[in-house]
Amino acid sequence: MTKPYYIRPIRPTEIDKVAEMISTGYYDDIFFIWSVDNDDQRHKIVTDYYKIYLSAKGAVAHVAETPDGELIGAAVWLPHDVDAGIYDEIDKVAGEYAPQFRAVADKSHDSEPPVGAFYQLVGFVVPKELQGMGLGGALLKYHLDILDEKGIPTYLEASTPYFGRGVYGRFGYQQVGELMVFTKKAVLYPLWRSAGDVAAAIILSTAARLRDTGGGIPYNPCANPKHKHGDEHKTRLLQSAILFGGHKWLVLETRGDMSLLLSENVIELREYHDTFENVSWAETDIRRYLNTVFYNTFSPHEQAQIIETRLCNHNNPWFDVNSGADTIDKIFLLSLHEVISYFGNGQPPSPTGKYFIDDNFNTARKAVFADNLPCRWMLRTPGNLPYLVTTITNEGKIAITGDFVNRQSTDNFILGIRPALWVNIATQNLH
Repeated sequence: MTKPYYIRPIRPTEIDKVAEMISTGYYDDIFFIWSVDNDDQRHKIVTDYYKIYLSAKGAVAHVAETPDGELIGAAVWLPHDVDAGIYDEIDKVAGEYAPQFRAVADKSHDSEPPVGAFYQLVGFVVPKELQGMGLGGALLKYHLDILDEKGIPTYLEASTPYFGRGVYGRFGYQQVGELMVFTKKAVLYPLWRSAGDVAAAIILSTAARLRDTGGGIPYNPCANPKHKHGDEHKTRLLQSAILFGGHKWLVLETRGDMSLLLSENVIELREYHDTFENVSWAETDIRRYLNTVFYNTFSPHEQAQIIETRLCNHNNPWFDVNSGADTIDKIFLLSLHEVISYFGNGQPPSPTGKYFIDDNFNTARKAVFADNLPCRWMLRTPGNLPYLVTTITNEGKIAITGDFVNRQSTDNFILGIRPALWVNIATQNLH
C-alpha cells in the first residue's frame, strides 16, 4: 500500500529535481533507450530534455508529495502551441542524439490532432514499486478535471503497446491515427481523449463489445447483390485496370452492363472534411467535392456513363458510431464493408490490437500517389468517434479506429482519396 500523498502544482525551484525523477523513471524505457543508446549519457540528456519542457511557457506540471516532503510521481503537460524554439534547445542538450529527438518532434507534429486548443501529456512517471496503487490515476485526474471543466481535450504518445486498458484506458484515451514507428521496438502510440466523460463511455462500451465477441463481429453486408470473394478474384481484380476520364481504374465488380471502378492510385491529397467536427459521409466536404468539382472533370459523354448509386452507409462494425443516412451519389469513397469485401475474404477478421486489420490482403490495399509515393487513403465509414474516419495505412492495414476528419497531408504524412464510381460499360469505350 502506497504512502499517504497529495497532488499539487510543481514549484519553480523543483524543476531540476522533477526532471531528474522523470529521467530516472524512463531510463529503461525502450523508446528512450533508442533515443539515447549510450547508458552513461542517457540519464543526463533525458534530464536536460525535461528541464526544457518544464521551463517552457505554458507548461503545466504536477507532483505527488508525501507528508514528509518526498516526491513520488509527476505529470508534465504542454499546450499544443508551445513555442517551437524549445526544439532548438533540445537539439543542443541532445548533442549527437539530436536527430532522434528531432525525428520524434517531426512525427509528433504530424500525428497530433489537427484541432484548436489541447494539452499534450509529455512526461508521466510513478516509481515501479508504487505502480498499480492509484497514484498514476490521481496524477492524471488532477489536471484532467481542470481541463474537463474548460472543455479542453488532451493527447499523448505512449511508448508501450496500448489495448484500451491501464490508466489511460480508464480515463477514456484511445488510439487515433497511425503508430509512430522509428524502429521495430521504438514505437509510439498516439492517444486522444475528448474533454469530459464522452470518450470514457465510448471506450468502456467498445471494450465490452470486443471482449464479448472475442474481437470478431458478424458480417452485415449491404442489401446489394453479394460480391464475389476469394483470392482468385483479388488477383484478377489487381490485374484489371482501365482508362476512364484521364485516370486508371481497377474494376472491382461487374453486374451486367455496369462496372464498379476504383482509381488505381491516390489521385488527390485532400482531407475528408474541412472542419474538426462530428460529421457523417452525407455531410462531408469530400462528398460535395467528388460530386461537383471532380465530377465536372469528366467530359459530357463520360458523365452520361456514370451511374447514380444508392450507398448503404453502415456503422463501423466494431464501434457504435452512427454513419448517417444512406446516400445517392455519382462518385464516392469505398466503405469499410466494401474494402473488406473487395480487398479481403468478405468476413471482418479480429483487428490486431483492436485498432488495425492487418492480414494477408495488406498488399492489395496499398496505394501510391505521384512518383509512386506510398500514400494513405480514406474510406467513408466513421472510426470509433464521430469526428474520426477509417483509413488505409501506407502498409495496407485498415485503421478501424480512424483518423481525424480534417487531417491534412504533410511531408511525412501523405493522405488522399481513391474515388469509386459505377459506369455503364455497354456504351463506354473503356481501354
